[in-house]
Amino acid sequence: MIKLHNTLTRHTEQLKPTHDKQVSLYTCGMTVYDYPQLGNWATYIRWDTLVRMLRESGYKVTWVMNITDVGHLTSDADEGEDKLEKGASREGKSAWEIAEFYTQAFLEGMQQLAITTPDHLPKATDHIPEQIKLLQTLEKKGYTYRIDDGIYFDTSKLSDYGKLTQQKLEELRAGARIELNPQKHSSTDFALWKFSPHDKQRHMEWDSPWGKGFPGWHLECSAIAMHYLGETLDIHAGGIDHIAVHHTNEIAQSETATGKPFANLWLHGNFITVNGTKLSKSLNNSYSLDDIKQKGFEPLSLRLLFLQSHYRAQANFTWKGMEAAQRRLRGLQAMADLRWQYVKENQLSVESLAEAQAAILASLQDDLNTPQALTSLSQLEQIISQHLVAISQQAQFEDLLSFLDRLFGLGLLYSKDISDDQKILITTREAARLAKNFHEADQLRERLQMQGIYLRDTVHGPVWYR
Repeated sequence: MIKLHNTLTRHTEQLKPTHDKQVSLYTCGMTVYDYPQLGNWATYIRWDTLVRMLRESGYKVTWVMNITDVGHLTSDADEGEDKLEKGASREGKSAWEIAEFYTQAFLEGMQQLAITTPDHLPKATDHIPEQIKLLQTLEKKGYTYRIDDGIYFDTSKLSDYGKLTQQKLEELRAGARIELNPQKHSSTDFALWKFSPHDKQRHMEWDSPWGKGFPGWHLECSAIAMHYLGETLDIHAGGIDHIAVHHTNEIAQSETATGKPFANLWLHGNFITVNGTKLSKSLNNSYSLDDIKQKGFEPLSLRLLFLQSHYRAQANFTWKGMEAAQRRLRGLQAMADLRWQYVKENQLSVESLAEAQAAILASLQDDLNTPQALTSLSQLEQIISQHLVAISQQAQFEDLLSFLDRLFGLGLLYSKDISDDQKILITTREAARLAKNFHEADQLRERLQMQGIYLRDTVHGPVWYR
């Protein structure tokens, strides 16, 4: 049984897909105007782990994640400059060039972090007709109005607007910042279509029944999600910063258009802080994946670091935490290297491997409890490191590594054997050690270390690891 915490109800609920053993999942993707930073990557790693867990549990998952390449203003509401246009001004390029460059950077980062490629990764600019059609449906139903800068959704016509936040409409309005657009009927109304300015041409704009312009950010996600997954999703996931505005507005426009629930389960990941402070470019702590690599860390170490905290808990990034995560990764890679060093017999039971796999999967099925799953994994790694793996357990051990790769994406099965020359050095060094020729043994150990091969001595003989 899979249990997930539903933001809409504030309860942890059993997953009950509309279609048995098939899950439709939509996650908010990257706004491609700059490099992704830590908070972005934490979100995508968490939802990738969700997909991995569901598939390992026997579900067929259809995962859609959008690419926002137009319409996301510098405010998550309807104020400020389009982020793509802002990126274009910053770099002296067109918005289209900015979108293409940072989309490729995002896809490369996903690959380095072993984030599964979603089944559909659509760009907002490729689905303008779907967005216009959705707006037309809302207009026909009488939920829109026109002002000087665009077409807006009238939130006053919904009795349950804001239900995702569990606040009433009056409370949402009271909590909104000072309204910059006096023509809006209320502060919670949001743009469905923004008109192009009269005094300049935008890089990205389209003809529409209401005039030349571009779609609102919220409209994009609803149109794309329903285009690929139907009118009601099994799961919609994103960051908690999207609850009050973006996801609330997605619900409003989608459910108004269809008369059906937009998503049965809403999952939200918490914030990432750096040394206990908010991510901010002004504080110079909004690190990218390149910043992580330049410090000598593997991208998969960052993946492990984020999985050490529960998705609903606030995670804190520190460089010491990265060092610990990299040591943890090294330990798991050393365990994987044992697939080239089977021993004749040991005291490790095949049943213990199966029990560990079951415990790890059960933790992830319990509201994606990655900290508990990694605790079970560390305990398993310590036991295997102590007892090693017998020849008779080879098939079970390979299955275990494959299982861990499917769930955590750590690439343990990429472990390669060492060369014959290195094996000869290990054999020669062991002979010197047994003959108590410790000077020669130490020299041979140092030669291996210069090649990135380290040794530990066990009752079964020397074991190497990288």
